[in-house]
Amino acid sequence: MDIQLFRIDDRLIHGQVVIGWASCLNTKKIILCDDSVYGNEWEKELYLSCVPENICSSILNVKDMSNYLKDESNDFRSTIIVVNSPKVVEKLINLGAQIKKVNIGGIHFNDGREKYLSYLYLNDDDIESFKRSMKCGTRFECQDIPSGKKIPFEELISKKN
Repeated sequence: MDIQLFRIDDRLIHGQVVIGWASCLNTKKIILCDDSVYGNEWEKELYLSCVPENICSSILNVKDMSNYLKDESNDFRSTIIVVNSPKVVEKLINLGAQIKKVNIGGIHFNDGREKYLSYLYLNDDDIESFKRSMKCGTRFECQDIPSGKKIPFEELISKKN
């Protein structure tokens, strides 16, 4: 299964995703996967309102997203999937979803997080979650915008340690 773009971005759906990535890639669908947003009608409406009418959009919880990814009849070649952390990727993998490649687009400053890139701050739990997913065969690349440099995550953390 080829996914156009599977992205970790703690801001979820915002201008960089919609204007930067979706317009550049000619995306037809954006799926936000987040249990908290899924359970909050106000937040759902807010995020979905950020997506232009010419792009189909939906919000799924982790369990439903896992089932959707496992359904081989679905075509993801024109789809951006957005999650807010490496832990969501790990949960999807643990539920049986096959995720080959993930774009790391933004995990921003928070107490206890260390700077890796201008748009990437991680703590030990984040790093361990990434590593567990990598052991399952998932590749991670850091790239905040389409024209930005792609940096393999494994290379980034090996330089840091």
